[in-house]
Amino acid sequence: MICASASKAAVIVSMIWGTCGAFPLAAEERSSDVAFVEAVTGRVVAFVSGAPSLLGPLDEITDRTMVDLLPNSEVRICHYLSGRFLTIRGPARIMVLANGISVETGKAADISRETCSRPQATSSQGGVVARGVILKK
Repeated sequence: MICASASKAAVIVSMIWGTCGAFPLAAEERSSDVAFVEAVTGRVVAFVSGAPSLLGPLDEITDRTMVDLLPNSEVRICHYLSGRFLTIRGPARIMVLANGISVETGKAADISRETCSRPQATSSQGGVVARGVILKK
């Protein structure tokens, strides 16, 4: 009787551990985000896993994302590794990589002197989040 109960308990415990192991905690997940979009003018299309989507402000860009900028369009991104804002004007095609961007066609990116960083989580509620803004007193 004790062996049967112990066996059932062991099966239940292993099922729980197996389930928890299948879903890693958020802190354990490795983010592949390498940049975020600060501003967009015109139409800018990102190809993520072969699927096209229009980029908008505050969209995250993952490693190895191909971005097409149509004529008269512009995108300004914050690249995390460089810690700088990069502005690209269309027509252009770029590949956003973890270590920078590769301009496939079009003009080189303008690198801003302004610094930027990866968005951080906050424990406070409400308020306004601003990136790359200099407050004047």
